[in-house]
Amino acid sequence: MVIVYISLAAIVLSLVFLGVYAFKTFKRVKPAINSLSETAARLQQKTDTIKVESTQLTENQQQLMTDIQVKKEAVTSTIENAKQTPKPIIQLWKRFKPESKADKKPSSKTKKLLASYGRG
Repeated sequence: MVIVYISLAAIVLSLVFLGVYAFKTFKRVKPAINSLSETAARLQQKTDTIKVESTQLTENQQQLMTDIQVKKEAVTSTIENAKQTPKPIIQLWKRFKPESKADKKPSSKTKKLLASYGRG
């Protein structure tokens, strides 16, 4: 029976030593675990920030693309409308547009008068 008590005492002592060493190990590792947890939290926060910024950039890109498309269509429409300007309107404009003095050519009557006075 003594052997049973000694065996039980050895088992109890080994469990106590195991508990003590586990506690000491946990105490030594706890700062490292806390540091890793803080690092993981910072990384998660930065990842979330990057996701939000990425979403905002995507939205801004879509808005810019839409704006560019609208302006492109407006310019194209204006060009097409300008191309379809009827020729009679252009001729009418040219007829009533005041001519500059440099553009005027002397008429044949003016040439004859200048020639008769010896200036032409």
